Parts: sequence; structure tokens; C-alpha cells
Amino acid sequence: MIYLLHGTDTYSLRVCLDELRDAVGMPDVQDANITSLTAQNATPASITGMSQAMPFLADRRMVIVEGLLGSLAGEGRAGKGKASAEKLADWQDFFPSLPDQLPPTSDLVFFEGALRANTPLLKEVKAVAEVKEFGNMNPNDLRGWVQNRVMERNGSITTNAVQLLVDMIGTDLWALASEVEKLSLFATGRAIEIEDVEEMVVSVKEVSVFAVVDAVLEGNRTMAMRNLTELLEGEATVPYLLSMLGRQVRLLLLAKELIQQQVPQGELGSRLGINSAYPLRKTLEQARRFTPEALRQLHKGLLDTDIAIKTGAQGERLALEFLVAEVCQSISGRSR
Repeated sequence: MIYLLHGTDTYSLRVCLDELRDAVGMPDVQDANITSLTAQNATPASITGMSQAMPFLADRRMVIVEGLLGSLAGEGRAGKGKASAEKLADWQDFFPSLPDQLPPTSDLVFFEGALRANTPLLKEVKAVAEVKEFGNMNPNDLRGWVQNRVMERNGSITTNAVQLLVDMIGTDLWALASEVEKLSLFATGRAIEIEDVEEMVVSVKEVSVFAVVDAVLEGNRTMAMRNLTELLEGEATVPYLLSMLGRQVRLLLLAKELIQQQVPQGELGSRLGINSAYPLRKTLEQARRFTPEALRQLHKGLLDTDIAIKTGAQGERLALEFLVAEVCQSISGRSR
């Protein structure tokens, strides 16, 4: 059997490949019956030769070719520019003949990342292979994936906890799997609650920074100081808050510029480097609400505060609280 595995969801790709590997035989004979080739050392002759070998103490053997199509297109890690016309012609002649050259006891897997529709030889491989494409899941599928993952660990999770986890982690199944594992161990014997996600998932703790930025840029001193105090009385340190606030303000300035340039909505996340739904939504909301002048004032204040702390002119907490109070007072004195 010939397989083509490709897509942007590297986690599901790896799970699928592992399932195919497990079908080769028991773990103690897999090493003898599974051969891996990279784009650099794969040739039509090497693929054919290794695929035609007989299984050893097993019913099947497998040859895995990683990154070949991406390399030929100059897209993969191994790609150093597009392949020559002559080299492409060699492969073009090779793929149509593959089914006839492959014995029934062998599986051949072409393992790729994301491929463009116009990738050279993609059409030829699809014509002879069973294709499994794994794209990033939509929010509904992600929620179902998290719930199933928790159930596989004999646990349960509330709907609100699932939603927060998906909002904050996004489509990165590697990160989601890790967080589900951690939360399942933490909540052994009971359902995973939204409070568990808030306590255990690092990226969720960063949400409070949005609340501080909101309050400061609205000129709401009372709310800003309350949110700041809650963070400082938790695990957050002044240097951490300064860096997070600075990062968020820089993102807001960039987001406002991209919005003014009328960059398509679907491209804003990648241009900003934000992959998760909730942080992207909050960043765009804030960018639309606040003027560049207010954002630049806060950014300058953060830089001045950082310098004051590092030179010893002010204590850490006092300097940050003074900044928040000063900016709130300035912004509340004028309309945005």
C-alpha cells in the first residue's frame, strides 16, 4: 500500500504515522522492518530496492520517505531551491510505476508537511497513493478533540473549561495534548473545571494582562490598580508585567497599522504572530478602540519606567503603580 500523509497539523500527522508503524508488527521486530529515508538520500532506486525487501519475522515491512515532495519544490527543510527539470523528470517516470513494483507485503509512506496545490509531482503521487491530509481543526472539532482526549484518560471536563482551553491554546494539538495530560493528573477523580485551567495553564494567566491594558487605556484608574494588584499578589513579577504590557502595546500599534492598511481579516493573526483565537480577538478589539497617541504614550511610559527601575531611581512596584496612575489620569482627561 502507498500512502501520502501531509498537512499543517503535525500532531495528527505523527499519530497517523505511528498507527501505520504499529501495524507492521510487534515492537521488537519493527526496527528490522521499518526503513526511513530523508529527501537527501531518497532516490527512485533506493525506494524501490528497500520496498521490495521481504519482511523479517513479520507480515509486513514499511519504507517511510520524509519530506521528498517539499524538498523537490524547495519548500521543505531539505529544499535548497527547486529541483532541476531533469531530476523532476526522473521522479515523474517513477511514480506511475510504483504500484507494479511494490510487493503486497510492503507499505510505502510519503510523509510531508504542508504542501501547496502546485507542488511538483503532487498530482502523480496522489494518483497512486491513499492520501491523508491533516489541516488545522476548526473550533468545534477542537472542542470535541479535547473532550475525547480527556475521556481517553478516564476523566471528564466541563464545557466552560474546554472552551477556555481551546480559546487560549488554539490549534496547536501538541500543546493541547500536553495541557490535557497535566490537567487530567491534577484533577484525578473529578471533572476538570474552568478554575483548573486558569490555575494550571500558563497562557491563561496572561489573559489578565489584557484587563490591565484595557483599564489603563480607558483611563479607569480604580480598575487598573485593582487588576494590577491582583497580578502582583499572585505569581506575576514587575519585570514580567512590564515585558507583557510592553509586548501587548507593541502588538496593538502594529495591529492598528495593519487595520489601517486594510490587511484582510484572515491574515491579521499570522502577520501579528498570534495563533490563538482569544488573544487575537482581544488584540484587535483593543487596537480598534484606542488611538495611536494613547498607545504611544503608554509605550513611552513603560520604557521610562523600565529605565527608572534599572537605574535604581524608583522601586519596582512603586514605579509600575506610578506609571499606571499617571497614564490613567492623562487619558481620562481627554476623549479618545
